[in-house]
Amino acid sequence: MLSQLSALWAWISENAIVVSGLASIGHVLIWGIAMQVAVSDARALRRPSILIKHGKARRVEGPCLVSNMGHGVVFVESILARLETDQQTLVCDITELADEDTRQQKPSSDEETTDEGETDKGGGEEEGELVTRMGPLNSMQYMQASTFDRILANAAQQHGLALNSDYTLKDSDETLKTIEINLIVIQATEKRPIGARRRFNLVRGNDNQLMLAPEKDNTQLLTSWRQRRELNRWRQNITIEGL
Repeated sequence: MLSQLSALWAWISENAIVVSGLASIGHVLIWGIAMQVAVSDARALRRPSILIKHGKARRVEGPCLVSNMGHGVVFVESILARLETDQQTLVCDITELADEDTRQQKPSSDEETTDEGETDKGGGEEEGELVTRMGPLNSMQYMQASTFDRILANAAQQHGLALNSDYTLKDSDETLKTIEINLIVIQATEKRPIGARRRFNLVRGNDNQLMLAPEKDNTQLLTSWRQRRELNRWRQNITIEGL
């Protein structure tokens, strides 16, 4: 045993330069792997993750939920809806939409006034208060972008159409096919806005109830150069329509 150790030590001594070089290469490889893991973790922390989801067992009366599943804060700039029928596509901006949930009593005459001279909201108008979905979302926070039935009705109304109680178009033989929710969000770590998109098929249940069936399991993030050009076109169209 001692003779074997002596022979090994003699070989190491004779090849000290080779052994030292191999050890240095090993250290470089280990540090390289560690750096790669650290960079990957840092990118994962910065990578946005937006979830667009339905509620109430996929019923069209359920809420449209937008969740920030990433680690950073994002600012929701705009929310667009694309309602597709078997004959046309209806696009509308739902960033600001009258919300039935805000139908409370009218503000009383003794409302509190802020330091800036603005009046605090004591409640919405009877017709429904105009609520904006624009604003920041912290990590693991969610917001309700209205309900799907109100989004459908608003998209139809903005194009001079109306829906029946069973969600068919009045005085039309068109059939509702899909509803697509598109977001434009700004993240502090990104120089340009990013987008998120999810499409839901509109299907009829056994009781003729209109239901939502997502086309894909996950929300699609729009982060490529071409997709961001599309986002800029959306923003320009929203600005022009708001004039």
